[in-house]
Amino acid sequence: MYNLCFTFQNILYIFCCTLFFTYICCMDVKEFLKTNPDINLASIASKMWPTNKSAKTYLSRKLSGEGDRPWTDKDAARAKEVLKQLSDEIQRLLE
Repeated sequence: MYNLCFTFQNILYIFCCTLFFTYICCMDVKEFLKTNPDINLASIASKMWPTNKSAKTYLSRKLSGEGDRPWTDKDAARAKEVLKQLSDEIQRLLE
C-alpha cells in the first residue's frame, strides 16, 4: 500500500511539473505571471530585484506596460530563474 501511494504521489508530481513547464514553455513568461493568480508577484519581484524596495510595483508596471519600463528578455530570464528555484523547492518538499 505504501509503495502504491508513493508511486501515485510521484506520478502526480511529475504530471504537475510537466503541466507547469509546458504551460511556461508554450506561453510567454510575462503572460504566465499576468494570468496566474496562484503566483505571488510580490515574492517573485523581490527575488528578481532584491535591492529594489518597490520591486512589486516595478514588476506590476512592467507586466502592464505602463510607464517607461518595457518587459525585456532579461526580465523574462530573471522570472524564469525565480520560478525554477520555486519549482526546485517544491520538488524537495515532495520528496
